[in-house]
Amino acid sequence: MMLWTEPELRRICESALHATNGDQAEAVVSAFTSGLTRFANNAVHQNVASREASLQVRVVVGKRVGMVRTHDLGEDGIARAARSASEIARQVPENPVFAGLPPALPIPPSPSAFVERTAAATPLERARRVELVLRRARERKLTTAGYLSTTSQELAVASSEGVWAYAPSTLAAIETVVTGAAGTAWAERNAMDLERIDVDAVAEEAIAKCLAAQGPRDLAPGTYEVVLEPYAVNDIAQFIGSSLTGQSVEEGRSFVTGKIGEKVTGDVTIVDDPVDAELIPRSFDHEGQPSRKVTLVERGTARGLVYDFQTAARVGAESTGHATPPNPFATSSPMHLRIEPGTKTREELIRGVQRGVLVTRFHYTRWVHQLRSIVTGMTRDGTFLIESGEIAHPVKNFRFTQSYHEALGGTLGIGKDLRLFAAGEFSSGARRVPALRLAAFTFTGSTQY
Repeated sequence: MMLWTEPELRRICESALHATNGDQAEAVVSAFTSGLTRFANNAVHQNVASREASLQVRVVVGKRVGMVRTHDLGEDGIARAARSASEIARQVPENPVFAGLPPALPIPPSPSAFVERTAAATPLERARRVELVLRRARERKLTTAGYLSTTSQELAVASSEGVWAYAPSTLAAIETVVTGAAGTAWAERNAMDLERIDVDAVAEEAIAKCLAAQGPRDLAPGTYEVVLEPYAVNDIAQFIGSSLTGQSVEEGRSFVTGKIGEKVTGDVTIVDDPVDAELIPRSFDHEGQPSRKVTLVERGTARGLVYDFQTAARVGAESTGHATPPNPFATSSPMHLRIEPGTKTREELIRGVQRGVLVTRFHYTRWVHQLRSIVTGMTRDGTFLIESGEIAHPVKNFRFTQSYHEALGGTLGIGKDLRLFAAGEFSSGARRVPALRLAAFTFTGSTQY
């Protein structure tokens, strides 16, 4: 798959800046080149490819800011977007707390997140890998569906203040759900390098768990000790991470508001590490500011927050280089979040539980009370009763309403292996998380299946 390339994105940014009319201007280009192989009912049914890019132009006139986004990257489209942003910047009300566009600062080096063979993967290469999953499911008389994708992303940021930043990255991702007569299971892998996607392990994990998940039994809702697979922990990390930002504290909707330096969880450490070589590294944000490593929670104590330039200026802090694409509800995000590993294997976590529940993943999770980090959702694709340190039998799925940080307050064990996950539906960036054993998790209801 062809990249747009750095020279081409720089040309687009410079053309946009040249066509603006204001005190300051910024151009951001986000480009994607992707291929996707879908399968269902044990057969590949779709191969698609796309190549797209968007240009965002921001113009500042005094304390007024205009912004326009376009997918038309021809010369006329670029000029039209620049003119429109300039006109808007003269019409909108002033923003008295706007701190201007950020200055140009040195961008530190980071490991490469781009792997050529991922970017160059063909539909045939993806289909050959997928066929292994399909064949294994057919042999067990199970049905599988999912996809394998290969994506190249490029981000370029330029401004009238001398900012220039560019980075490419790649991601290979496979997800599959395997279905039996009375139970389903899930498996997923993500990696920058397609060759590091162990399709055989994905197939074996999903099929073995699906066979074990057949015929789930009733289990009364209530508060149970739990072992959460990394898929479920990823959901917790996504929600917790969205609260560890300067904006969420400024607006009084974070569980760490007024609690920096205080204990907020159990013995877990959460960091944002933009140069973690396993975490799709990138050492700058969507404002072209250098991204710093931030310790967010250290052994349960709230230590830090991530900031974009504007929020940091309003509250007297410094930008940590974590600005997201424009979003009034989330101006910054921990885009390289890692929950530090422990020492336990998955089996050791399970063996420590006298009576509890093993959860593969959460589904359809939504905020209930952000200040208290209360989330509601359901378990899915493999939920099991644990008795005397062993998996006893599958149980029907639960609905839950639970404070995520309070659940982390009862951390009893942390897995030693971290799993990479890419951005979710309502988040950006990536996360690496372990399995967790928690002392208490409240399930408020059960489902029919």
